[in-house]
Amino acid sequence: MPEITKDLSFRRILDSLKLTPKHRLVEFGDIWAEIFLWCFMTSIVVHLIATIVAIISLRSHKIGRWYSIIIILAGIITPIVPSALTSALLSAIFYAASVEIKPFFCFILGVGQTGVILFFSFLKILSTL
Repeated sequence: MPEITKDLSFRRILDSLKLTPKHRLVEFGDIWAEIFLWCFMTSIVVHLIATIVAIISLRSHKIGRWYSIIIILAGIITPIVPSALTSALLSAIFYAASVEIKPFFCFILGVGQTGVILFFSFLKILSTL
């Protein structure tokens, strides 16, 4: 039981965000958590920016001002499943290859996942126009 609480500690998440983890990134769960954390956090940042733009643009609209709530909820709920699956796939590849990856590489993979999600989101919008 102490092993689980150690894995989910707040200090470990902060170390990951500072790109200076004290633990080795060799295990499947460690690699998955790092990649997923970066993908999830960058997705939230992107959706926060979109929410701020929506609030500023639609502040005088009667119904449109509530659209920002939908944007922030989409930024939290939507990336959970695809990000978890792709992070698990990437971490399975590195785990099977017995490769110790650097935290900065997990950062690049997480931000890259968010970039790919944004790219395909814009493609969906453009195809409906």
